[in-house]
Amino acid sequence: MAQAGCEAGVFVVGLNIFPVKSCKAVRLQEIEVDSYGVVGDRRFMVVEQGGRFVSQRKCPKLATVTATYAHTGETEVLQLSSPDMETPLKVIPKYDGKRMHSSVWESQVDVLDQGDEAADWLSKLLESPTRSYRLVASAESAHDHSYRRLIANFPPSLQGKLPPMEVTLADSAPASLVSHESLAALNEKLSEHTGNTVTLDRFRMNIEVAGCSKPYEEDEWLVIRIGSAPFLVYTDAERCKMTCIDQDTGKQDKMGPLDILRIYRAPKGPTHSIFGQLMVPLQSGARVRVGDRVEVLERRKYGSHV
Repeated sequence: MAQAGCEAGVFVVGLNIFPVKSCKAVRLQEIEVDSYGVVGDRRFMVVEQGGRFVSQRKCPKLATVTATYAHTGETEVLQLSSPDMETPLKVIPKYDGKRMHSSVWESQVDVLDQGDEAADWLSKLLESPTRSYRLVASAESAHDHSYRRLIANFPPSLQGKLPPMEVTLADSAPASLVSHESLAALNEKLSEHTGNTVTLDRFRMNIEVAGCSKPYEEDEWLVIRIGSAPFLVYTDAERCKMTCIDQDTGKQDKMGPLDILRIYRAPKGPTHSIFGQLMVPLQSGARVRVGDRVEVLERRKYGSHV
């Protein structure tokens, strides 16, 4: 694996967390990472009857939901709001709530139900006549079934070379990164085909950087340090139809980013289009701030992450 030096011109320009999986981003000036990813990111999600997670793929209206953390004195409050709902939902997280079995893709995970009021609010928003949808939280206090091992997601070149790492309710990675240069290249192609462009909120990434010498330069990184926080950049982010959902309206494009990526950014075939990188933090408690410089400590050898 090739060594590398500083990327003096690459800096963090945006930081996002998604308190509730598949809902809107919260823009921050600083994030903290722990051993499971970005603190506060995707620690809640919506599930349907039977416990399976629900995303914008099934319920595009989740894109209209803003989820924010607040504190009343020492009490943490999660607030959900949507233009389609008259009043917001305020939930004091129940970390001792009813334990449920749930699933994120093929992985089983234990979660904590957040009560009937939250279920009623979500079911009304998603136009279900019964409490078909429930809000759940990651059961962070119990490690037996509350986290999913990442090892199966590592590319063959890294299998067996890393200790077991875990993720909570995110699809497949504790953290993610993409560059504005990559977005500009994608938008150039998208504009040629549709006359439209998109913003990075379509891709729901934690860390946005700018100043790369070329589009998709982040695909070449293996180990990086952002400010004082080291990360392993372990694989490409494969994309789905959520990239074609307007994150303000919940409406789907006739032709969107995924269609373009399937043409130009799908080396393994059209069902494996890629944009951005997935990462694991290597130092719990480290912080990343807007304006931090990205230093590339090691680059991938071409073709190693396949």
